[in-house]
Amino acid sequence: MELLQISRLPLFAGVEDVNAALASLGARRSAYPKGSPVLHMGERCAEFGILLSGGADIVRQDAGGNPVTVAHIGKGELFAEAFALSGEPLSVSVTAASEAEALWLSASRLLSGGEPRVCANALRLSARKNVFLNERIGHLSRRSIEEKVLSYLRAVSKSEGKRTFSVPFGRQGLADYLGCDRSALSAVLSKLKGRGVLDYHKSTFRLL
Repeated sequence: MELLQISRLPLFAGVEDVNAALASLGARRSAYPKGSPVLHMGERCAEFGILLSGGADIVRQDAGGNPVTVAHIGKGELFAEAFALSGEPLSVSVTAASEAEALWLSASRLLSGGEPRVCANALRLSARKNVFLNERIGHLSRRSIEEKVLSYLRAVSKSEGKRTFSVPFGRQGLADYLGCDRSALSAVLSKLKGRGVLDYHKSTFRLL
């Protein structure tokens, strides 16, 4: 990604000299093949990332030690900022969901106040992520899988402003996100399709 494209990312909104900001924050770039680890659970990170291309999954282990995808990171999104800024070890891992490239920035340099605009943008983006987390809690609070599915899909439809949209999960990822079994989720989707509530093909859905 070229400097002009980086300057258009939400993190750098309103920053006059992006090149100088990158230098002051110790910016570095790293590429990740699909399926490769980006961050490991338990490690401490002095940097936080912003995804320049591709996608990544935030994965947590359940009580049985099985990996569960809890969120998806898309282009332009921050990740690991809470852990980098707090100094706490990671309670999740991050894996490249596709071929991806990340821009890494120093948390300590951000906290020093040398780039107030970037700091303000990072705070705003982090707050927005907390809003999304609260939305997920709302979906998970539904009693049945059908209610969870419809709650999530209606929220995405509202956010996109259209009835046909794509979600950033495959079937297993969506099941993990909604806290249910994949086969049970597939059965509910098939049932909803049969009732004429929705239609779908892979990760694209249409609410009818």
